[in-house]
Amino acid sequence: MNGSLSINQPGVRKAINRYFLKASGGRNRFRIMSPYALFPESRKLDYQFDQIKAEVTKLVETRDVRPYGDIDPLRAAEVSTDWRLYYAYMLGETNPAAYRDCPTFVDFAERTPRVVNAIIAILEPGVTLKAHEGPYAGILRYHLPLTVPENNPPRLRVDQEMHTWQEGQGILIDDTFEHEVYNESDGRRVMLIIDIRRPMGLVPDVVNRLSLRAKRKWSAQFIKESGGDI
Repeated sequence: MNGSLSINQPGVRKAINRYFLKASGGRNRFRIMSPYALFPESRKLDYQFDQIKAEVTKLVETRDVRPYGDIDPLRAAEVSTDWRLYYAYMLGETNPAAYRDCPTFVDFAERTPRVVNAIIAILEPGVTLKAHEGPYAGILRYHLPLTVPENNPPRLRVDQEMHTWQEGQGILIDDTFEHEVYNESDGRRVMLIIDIRRPMGLVPDVVNRLSLRAKRKWSAQFIKESGGDI
């Protein structure tokens, strides 16, 4: 499929985003917070942390997970072409390989109705993410670090707030604010990223569900391009 999920139909996307952000408190939205108030289901990931980490570590060591530049080159040029991503679940579609590669993670995604995307993100030493804004305001983004370098661990800036990731400690961010990742570490960071539907009122939530359903046509391409080879 030509184009990019993240930058297609800019006029429509801008109007929808403006509507969602207004329904979510405008500039008074949080930037970085504990996930439990808005995403209490994430506690299950805490309980399953060791099992998920073991599965994902094996995946990372046995698969050639693709760089973002191979998956969505137009968007990657704005963020990072070297960030490596494995889409286990996207817009309601499951990566068939994920049943073997990370069964506990994908089971959580399938059983949690608010989950939109479930991704394994790999940041190699020295790979940074440039300042950018999330393209779609209908989601909030959850981070659960599985492996974090001890020496000068990567840091996240969301608007004016800073956060240094720690293994096993999840956070929830609103990625529609400008954000970037500083990485001067000498080790690999491996993290789960889960996008959930943004909590909103009834009408905007219906609009969000319909919009996400329309985006589902991109799932197969992203899953295929990120799957990697044994």
